[in-house]
Amino acid sequence: MVSLTFTFSGLPVLVRAAFFRICADRTLRGPESSVVATFTPYGWRLGARSCREFEALGPIFLRATCADGHRESLGPYDFIRAAEGALYTDGRCIGTYCLPPAVGTATSEWSEVALLTDPG
Repeated sequence: MVSLTFTFSGLPVLVRAAFFRICADRTLRGPESSVVATFTPYGWRLGARSCREFEALGPIFLRATCADGHRESLGPYDFIRAAEGALYTDGRCIGTYCLPPAVGTATSEWSEVALLTDPG
């Protein structure tokens, strides 16, 4: 199970599922495409609450679909943080998922990224 932690006013909210996907439509989805949260210009919206980021403790594997259509498999990572349209580990950006096209980065640009507990 993948466990994501959203923090609201200092209180953690834990969300667990077999996997999660950050999709091109700016949604975070669980199994059966259920919408868990939505990415907005201000961060993640989980129900009626908003927070800037979420975190996942590993091992976490990523399966990403790049903007040009090819797929990447990455990980395992001990810790992942999703914030500001990008995923981070150990203080470095490993890829972006919801940045406007005008923002240039040297990292991978993903149209979709799945957070998994095994490389499957």
